[in-house]
Amino acid sequence: MYRLLAVAVLLASAVPAAAAAPGAAENFLNRADRLLGKGPLALVDGDYKRLQREGKAAGSSIEAERVAAEKAGKPIKYCSPKPRADLGDREFLAALRKIPQAERQRLSLRAAMLQVLQRKYPCRR
Repeated sequence: MYRLLAVAVLLASAVPAAAAAPGAAENFLNRADRLLGKGPLALVDGDYKRLQREGKAAGSSIEAERVAAEKAGKPIKYCSPKPRADLGDREFLAALRKIPQAERQRLSLRAAMLQVLQRKYPCRR
């Protein structure tokens, strides 16, 4: 739980939540920024757990897709040494910030996370 709060600290410059659709990567960042404003009280905010669940669900979906592709002998979309990529909260949000805001507004959290993983773990083809 402390990790998400630390991640929220990185989001101090996010734009208002109305700028992005629900489920968009930009919306995720904006909500984390709102939690930042609450300080330690963010841990008892109901949105805190929702953000955690959304992030875990996106990561689990990507991991499951990679495992299925490997088992089927199909190309994988990112090439980390393990199916469960090593990507910390701070690192993930910093990488999300590198995606232009207009693109973050139209990308789902899952698509943005996959893009971050592809940049960190490119496949040598």
